[in-house]
Amino acid sequence: MNDAALFFVTHGSSDRRSWLALYNLITVARSQITHVPPHKIGGGCLEGQELSLAQQLIQFGSEVMAGGTSEIIILPLFLLEGVHVSEDIPAQVAIAKQELQAQFPRFSQGAILWTVDHLGTNSQIPNLLKQHFEKFEKYDHPVSPSPNHGRILIAHGSRRAVANQVVESLAEPSQAIVAYWGVEPKIEAQIENLIAQGVSHIDVLPYFLTAGGITEAIAKRIQAFGDRAEIELLPVPLSSQQIIDLSLDLAYSKASFA
Repeated sequence: MNDAALFFVTHGSSDRRSWLALYNLITVARSQITHVPPHKIGGGCLEGQELSLAQQLIQFGSEVMAGGTSEIIILPLFLLEGVHVSEDIPAQVAIAKQELQAQFPRFSQGAILWTVDHLGTNSQIPNLLKQHFEKFEKYDHPVSPSPNHGRILIAHGSRRAVANQVVESLAEPSQAIVAYWGVEPKIEAQIENLIAQGVSHIDVLPYFLTAGGITEAIAKRIQAFGDRAEIELLPVPLSSQQIIDLSLDLAYSKASFA
């Protein structure tokens, strides 16, 4: 593992900001991860690029393996386990592995591509979300949150109930209720529920990796309630450095490579 290369994988989209976010993360990783040479740290997107994820992996793998590296650790930067994590990424990795093994037959055990647990499985995340809520609160009250103060954790949501159950569990330590972008309950319904309970200030935390089109759309939706409650859309919870640290924690844990 000491000689392994690192390859971050994000969802990607047609929004150029998604690629820029990955590029910036790779730049930070190359400057912060001292035990891996910069050229052995890369990344790719599942969607929104001309090349498929498999082709991006093959391109990166061909370069690092030509220099003698036979192992690539793949770090899925996904907060929830949906179809992309459980099906799409493994399928693309399998294609890339087959091609790289054919390109580099000199490796005695073949090209090794490890896909570690996705980012959202890190046990530190619930506490980080709680700290993020607390960081932006504007009241002084011994109880967190106060009776007239509400919290909503909004995620994309999935048709897979198990993924949504994870969001519910993440919200509990923060005493937040959950809303989803793609499935019920939607953000409008949850805001109405809180207002009906006498809540006058609501913090909305978007559980997304980066800001983009969806977070902008969420901001527009909550504007409609501005005359009935003070609603603040918080920044996305994880910085590039935190994403890197949490990913490496998973990559180098014994559980990931059991």
